[in-house]
Amino acid sequence: MTTDQLKVGEAIIDLLSREYGVDVVFGIPGVHNIELYRGLHRSGVKTISPRHEQGAGFMADGWSIVTGKPGICVLISGPGLTNALTPIAQAYHDSRPMLVIASTTPTNALGKSFGPLHDLPDQAAVARSVCAFSETVTDPTLIPALIERAWNVFTSARPRPVHIAIPMDVLAQPCAPLMRVHTPAARPIAHENDISRALDIINSSQTPVIIAGGGSIDASTQLVALAEALDAPVLLTGNAKGVVSSSHPLCAGNCLVFGRVQKDIEAADVVIVVGTELSDTDLYNDGRALQFGGHVVRIDIDPDQINRRTDPTVGIVGDAAHTMAALTRGIVARNPTTGAQRAQQWRDHARNKTSNTFVPWLQVIEQWLPENAIVALDSTQLGYSAHWWLPASCSRSWLAPYGFGTLGCALPMAIGAAVAAPDRPVLAIAGDGGWLFTVAEMAAAHDLKSNITMVLWDNSGYEQIRTSFDDVDATRMGVDVSSHDPTAIARGFGWEAIEVTTPPQLAEALSAAFASNAPRFIRVRL
Repeated sequence: MTTDQLKVGEAIIDLLSREYGVDVVFGIPGVHNIELYRGLHRSGVKTISPRHEQGAGFMADGWSIVTGKPGICVLISGPGLTNALTPIAQAYHDSRPMLVIASTTPTNALGKSFGPLHDLPDQAAVARSVCAFSETVTDPTLIPALIERAWNVFTSARPRPVHIAIPMDVLAQPCAPLMRVHTPAARPIAHENDISRALDIINSSQTPVIIAGGGSIDASTQLVALAEALDAPVLLTGNAKGVVSSSHPLCAGNCLVFGRVQKDIEAADVVIVVGTELSDTDLYNDGRALQFGGHVVRIDIDPDQINRRTDPTVGIVGDAAHTMAALTRGIVARNPTTGAQRAQQWRDHARNKTSNTFVPWLQVIEQWLPENAIVALDSTQLGYSAHWWLPASCSRSWLAPYGFGTLGCALPMAIGAAVAAPDRPVLAIAGDGGWLFTVAEMAAAHDLKSNITMVLWDNSGYEQIRTSFDDVDATRMGVDVSSHDPTAIARGFGWEAIEVTTPPQLAEALSAAFASNAPRFIRVRL
């Protein structure tokens, strides 16, 4: 190999680093992807090593939410890819960018099914259903175009994961440095006629409401300006939490799940829906779509999304920030009337409907949560109420498994967030059942000296599932499990750990934890 040649694995990392600014990747090295790691070493890219590929995917997703950049996973063939499918699917479901570069079996074994190590009949096909696209590449000259195509998905369309599999023998081949293939792409811009039609409706409204989803995550300034111009309360889906600060008078927060709020939305004379699926997990109303009684103006970057679950009066395909700015310029000025009052009523309703089991604990967390904190939630009962109770002051500070609803993501997502923003405190909230899904990542957090405080809501098993069994009069099975001594486990991974049994004890523990720069573990023992 001459001095101007690289191995393909090196050249891929060189291209990503040089042309796309990739400086952090998540993955576990193995025999099958050593050439990619050779490239990571050569390029000086920071590598984060989880203890399981599922952790790599969740870390990449958490890092991506905080930075706004695609999370990068470098994986081995076969089980490396299948272990990461759950976080890949989560990123797909919640429309987030992730690039998965994985080795696959040698070229002469692809699809032959004679039993090579890590063999899958078709690795790319396994990932395809949860990716924008998934391809196996045997010709290295095709790699730059595929990476450019992936970046265009990430930056110019509805972001979703991409998986590229490269046979291990191809990764080891010598090649010249890979050059970027520039393929111009831009986010769709709203048509002026659609803006005009929407303004005719909006300017005649008396009780406007805005529902904003994850598609508005980088359009905070434009969303606030639109809401203020209209005096419209803003309801946020989980993936949009923080886009309007919880302290803003027009922010109604994340209370779409409440029937009273849904009825008020349905009674509004115009609802502006921005960048959201209005999915079952946003509404939790037994799969019933909202029955809008007034006009609907729907804005989305994905043209296929415009007519799903709604029959909008005006559907606008376009970038959220550009579209909302265009609407705001055309709004006839009005004096504030009921917008802040309606938002306050909805916030109060959500708090009043919160179970007293959780309120004292949430009040303590709210009191001690630093304003610049990042919060990562797992699927756990305390976390469910935290969605509408805890504040968020800015975008990209709230991490949770909304669409896919998986267990075990809070800890590794928090690690990814801590890598992305090492100077910000990170709070993870998990249940004792879900925590065990990825408990090994406590070792990674310790190695990284992550500034993470984890609150473990320990109800000795799967309490939400216990309740679900009871609700349908089924005999409980498999739900009364235990992690036995979580505090000892945490200490074994090098974390500072404490047990609390009362909200005042939690307050003292959080005060100490947020003053520390080391990973801290607080077990709430019920």
